Amino acid sequence: MLKIKQILIIFILLLISSDYIISQTTYKKLALTKQDSAQIIKYTENYEIYISKNDLRNSSDFLNQIAEVYWKHNHFEKSADYYLQSLKLNEKLGNENGMAGIHSNLGMIYSDLGQYQKSVDHLMQAVAKRRKEKNTISGRENLFNSLLNLASALKQLGRYNEAIKYLKEALNYAQEINNLEKIAIFYLQLAEVNESAGNQAEAKNYTEKYMTFYKQMQDEEVSKSHIAMENERLKSEQISLENRLKEMELQEKTVELEQKVIEVKKYVSKADSLANTLSKEQLAKKLIEQQAEQERLNQQKRLILLGSVFSIVSIIAILLYYAFRQKKKANIELENKNKEILRQQDEIIAHRDLLNIKNKELDKKNNQITESIKYAKLIQTAILEREMGLNEYIPESFILFKPKDIVSGDFYWYTETNNKLLIATIDCTGHGVPGAFMSLIGANILNQIVLNNKITEPNEILEELHIGVNIALNQKHTGNDDGMDASIFVIDKKRKILSYAGAQNPLIIIKDDKLEEIEADDISIGGPYREQNNEFTKKEIKLKGDTYIYSFSDGYQDQFGGTNDKKFMLNRLKKLFMDNHKKDMNEQKEILNNTIENWKRESRTKQTDDILIIGLHLKF
Repeated sequence: MLKIKQILIIFILLLISSDYIISQTTYKKLALTKQDSAQIIKYTENYEIYISKNDLRNSSDFLNQIAEVYWKHNHFEKSADYYLQSLKLNEKLGNENGMAGIHSNLGMIYSDLGQYQKSVDHLMQAVAKRRKEKNTISGRENLFNSLLNLASALKQLGRYNEAIKYLKEALNYAQEINNLEKIAIFYLQLAEVNESAGNQAEAKNYTEKYMTFYKQMQDEEVSKSHIAMENERLKSEQISLENRLKEMELQEKTVELEQKVIEVKKYVSKADSLANTLSKEQLAKKLIEQQAEQERLNQQKRLILLGSVFSIVSIIAILLYYAFRQKKKANIELENKNKEILRQQDEIIAHRDLLNIKNKELDKKNNQITESIKYAKLIQTAILEREMGLNEYIPESFILFKPKDIVSGDFYWYTETNNKLLIATIDCTGHGVPGAFMSLIGANILNQIVLNNKITEPNEILEELHIGVNIALNQKHTGNDDGMDASIFVIDKKRKILSYAGAQNPLIIIKDDKLEEIEADDISIGGPYREQNNEFTKKEIKLKGDTYIYSFSDGYQDQFGGTNDKKFMLNRLKKLFMDNHKKDMNEQKEILNNTIENWKRESRTKQTDDILIIGLHLKF
């Protein structure tokens, strides 16, 4: 490890000889599969059809597809040839966007070939054209990538000042839109280029800025959680208001029904009164007729009878007037209630509109965050070794890599030095964006330990990785306990020996149809608290005949699913290895992937954690 703390922190955070997009790795050409050859033939036929019709745009598209097939299999010269043909067609069309994309691809291809001046020439063209699109989201993303690639190619040529100029341009664009993830990445790149140029003070300055933004992004993750909780609360309040409105409408209808019942009862009462009155009049008339002959019925009795009739009529009139007044009063009260309901309804609508505005703002922020995480995925993919690249060292091998989110806290790492192949499976604390940042730190420290410090013993690598994480996260003073579990094994091809050391993660070896679990040490990497006597131990296994090796994080066996929604568990995973270890490695990878997907589907469970498994078949 470096002796001066400041220099160590810088080198831990910087990328070792691999820029975010452009790589210096020398790639081995991969053989084209029958499917690839069939695709090239089909694309060529389509190209000839469209070029005969002078349809330049479709012709260009099929040339690009042929170039992509060759590029994917590291046939860089052929890929560049087809892209150059497509470039000429796009120049005739005046298709600026198409020309920018092809120049960018050619820049990366020539860099893979080590022809950095050609790479710079094409990337200069790409940047010039991408600047015209910087006001759109996709255009700005493309411009960021082109500037990063250009700066990386210039660095390889030793033209550090020019590289710094383009990185600062990209940093200014990122600061204009206040994109914290991109600002942090550009600080990291500026620190690395300044370090290469010998500008130690600038390198230290940009490294400190990078660490500040890393902390700020962690705080934003917490803020996002609070926003989500507030959103749920507002939605719950909206539902409550809507239920209240329905209750008020029901109450209004109930009042109307009760009012109608009262009116019916009153009308029935009036009808009964009128009927009684009518009966009394008929009786009076009958009595008068029967006693008409009697002269004793004097004027006084008739007056009494007339007075009674007048009284009854007066009572009916009073009852009708009282009923009218009551109905008018009820109508006024009902009108007032309707006005109150309308007022509350207006408040509910206004509240609902406010909720809709806030929901749109939250959706916009979520989209911005998602776009930033997708960009971080591009950066992480560029830093990690290629999944297919392991086949160049061990032809019969596979890597099953299934991040839980867009970016991953698990990562794999491999390299070859001094006739030794080193392979690591790392499980960082957490997943998503925080886990991805930990994976960047871990990959950089491993490069320092193995490529710079020339350490190849697995137990010593884990010890140095523990120290590096402590220093990078300043855990001694902050109390931060983030870290990682790891499995590292070294294949010494000359001595035919496999050396292994593990931090919580075991190693599975199958030989002669017998499965053996090589246990890891019960120690994690990182964290400020660790007993002094705890050290990582090295185990050695002699390699002879067919040997199958499996290294993995805990994401697969901890996945919930099945009919009872339980964990998959390690024993079930070991049985899966044992049952299928003699099959082709690509078939094993497909079986592992299909098994865990079916396991999740049985209980409709989402992925619990990042999943990473590396499988090898060695023959000695």
